[in-house]
Amino acid sequence: MKSGPSKQTKTKLSKRDAILNAMLDVVVERGFHDAPMSLIAERSGASAGVIYHYFASKEEIIQALYERVRVLKRASLLEGYSPEMDAKEAFIHVAVNSYRFYRKHLREMRFLDQFESAGFICVPEENATPEAEKTEFERRFRSRSKGGFLNELPPEVIQEMTLGLVARLAKQPRKLSERVLREVAEKVWLAVRAVD
Repeated sequence: MKSGPSKQTKTKLSKRDAILNAMLDVVVERGFHDAPMSLIAERSGASAGVIYHYFASKEEIIQALYERVRVLKRASLLEGYSPEMDAKEAFIHVAVNSYRFYRKHLREMRFLDQFESAGFICVPEENATPEAEKTEFERRFRSRSKGGFLNELPPEVIQEMTLGLVARLAKQPRKLSERVLREVAEKVWLAVRAVD
């Protein structure tokens, strides 16, 4: 007896997702300013009219792609995190997750690097996330004067010493072991935590 056709496990991408994926590929390959809409149309399989049905401009596509990557990154970093973890263990856990995210999502990492350094017209506002929408993790990991566990270094310095370091390590050809990642994260924790 013949069985019916097997169900596909992958669902067909929506046109919007196909457009975002095409933009991701083109930006990673060529940069923001060399990403013509004609190439986005060709790569996504969507006509210019369909693209403009979903997005008003190239900048809007880039902003939507940034938001999609940001959400993916946040979910990846917080996977397995629990508010019950002590601060040091939570910090190490998120640092290791960050490294895994960057190693697994190289295209997204390259896109974020370009987005954050390009001075592109659609750079998000500095304090775009209202306090009520910040995660419990974000509230814990800010300076002690603002109710968190970290020292009073400027936020951009803390960012570079933590996620910036992890991102640079993830770009290296050699993959680091879990033991080494945890050891590095522990040393970073000692440098950024608030001391009584």
